[in-house]
Formats: sequence, structure tokens, C-alpha cells
Amino acid sequence: MVVFRTMHIRTSGSICGLMMPKTENRKPKTLFSWLADSLGDLWYRLDRRHREITRRNLAFAYGPELRDPELERIARGVFRHFVRFAWEMVELLVAPLTYIERKVVILGEEHVQAALAQGRGLIAITAHAGNWEYTAMGYSLRYQPLAVVAREMDSPWGSKLARYLRQRTGNWMVDKQRGLKAILAHLKQNHRVAVVIDQNTTTEGGLLVDFFGKPARTTPVAAVLARHRDIPVLPVLARRLPDGRHLLVMLPSIPMEKTDDLQADIQRHLELQNQVIEAWVRACPEQWLWLHRRWKNQYEDMYRGL
Repeated sequence: MVVFRTMHIRTSGSICGLMMPKTENRKPKTLFSWLADSLGDLWYRLDRRHREITRRNLAFAYGPELRDPELERIARGVFRHFVRFAWEMVELLVAPLTYIERKVVILGEEHVQAALAQGRGLIAITAHAGNWEYTAMGYSLRYQPLAVVAREMDSPWGSKLARYLRQRTGNWMVDKQRGLKAILAHLKQNHRVAVVIDQNTTTEGGLLVDFFGKPARTTPVAAVLARHRDIPVLPVLARRLPDGRHLLVMLPSIPMEKTDDLQADIQRHLELQNQVIEAWVRACPEQWLWLHRRWKNQYEDMYRGL
């Protein structure tokens, strides 16, 4: 387990090095980059609610290791990132599929193939990092469709748009609220099932697992299926690269250590899942969804007034 954890943290660090070129080699900003940064800064100034959620999340997660100037830099970077994200969603609506595929760099497909060779399908745990929608579409164009587990949005228009985007490249949609039967059906066909695990869940729908050293409700579906049905669980995570392309990395499957204590096995597997996600976020924090109230159920007071 220690070897597994160290390997994944080192991988995240190396990806961060790939993403962040040395200052002396950094090219001048393009007009688009300048505009995206300017709009992100404007959004940051005007949207008090999401600015405060982001700042409070960062301060809570990092504690004293993150000084105010660095916290401010990361928080602004989050808003700049999601301005680019919004533009990229327009691209996904109208761009040729060949263009979308060319913009996605994929590493680690050999881990996916090794898992699929077992014939039980796989669960790809992922996070709201980079542009997860772009990389999911790029992956299905390059290899095979994904069964994407997601809850329906509150907005019918938003749900319709998300469904169109995800199905444009052949991906299947699985409603999170009624998903277990559909997940099992896809796994039986040796499909790839993608589950996002980095958002707050209800008390009934999640287990308490540390994330940045603080208990956070985390969906246990991948760990439960790994324990009960020996389903391989692979972290699959995204980044936007400096040149505007999108990196998707498949990491080796997370081992399930089975003992006589089923609940402890599931809890331990969830801890490993969150440690991988945390290492990925720490490598490039500007590209994660800090605007989300990740610790809402456990620490309501930190979001008071928001």
C-alpha cells in the first residue's frame, strides 16, 4: 500500500512539472489567454459567493502551509481556469470530432487494457480536475465509449446539454440516483464505467474519508464493487496543458486488500482513492473545482453566509 501511494504521488508531481514550464521558457500571452485571464479576474471580483467558497476551501484544506499571497494566486487561477473551461464547452458543442480527438493526450492506456483483460469491466474514478468533459470525449473517440455515472442537473436545460455532449461521442449516461443496476450491466459487458468521487454526498450516500486531512463524505460505490465483485478500480485524471491541449492519465488499479473486516476494507480502499485525488489536486490546484462546498456536511459553519 505504501508503494502504491508513493508511486501515485510521484506521478502527480511529474505531471505538474510537465504542465508548468520554466519561467524563462514561457511564451508571451496570446490574445485569447489575456482575455480569459481578464474575464476570470473580473468574475473573481464580482462573484463574492464563489470567491469566498474558493478562498475558505483553500484556507481550510491547506491550513498554515498556504500563505495569503499564494492562496490569492491559486483562487484567481481557479476562476481563470473555469473561464477557459466554459469556452472549451462551446468547442465541444461545435468543433469537428477529429479536432477534439487531436487536442487530447492520453497516457496509461496499458493499465486500462490490463484491467479489462480480467473480463469484469473496470471503474475509472475521476475528479473535477482539468476539463473532465473534454478528456472523456477525447478518450471515447480514441478508444471505446465510457459509461458516465452522473446525477441529473437541477436545470432541465443544463441536463439536456450535458447529455448531448456526453453522448456525442457514443458515451452512455448512467443516472447516479438509479445507477447500480446499470453500472453492473455495463461491467458485465466488460465496459469502462467512470465515476466522479470528489464531491460532497449525503450522509446516507457517502462514507467519511479524509481529503486534505479533513473528513469528507465520499461515494463508496467503486470500493464496494472492488470488495464484493473484484472490479478493478483505476484513477483516471485530467489536466489542461500549457499549449491548450488536454492530458488524460490512467494510473494503475488501486489494490483491494481483503480481510475479515469488510467495512474496514472498503474504508481503506476509499482512503487510497482520496489520497490519489488529493495528490493530483495538490500538483496543480488551480485546475480543481474549489468553488464546490466539499466539506458542507461536516463543517457547515465554514460556509455560513454563503
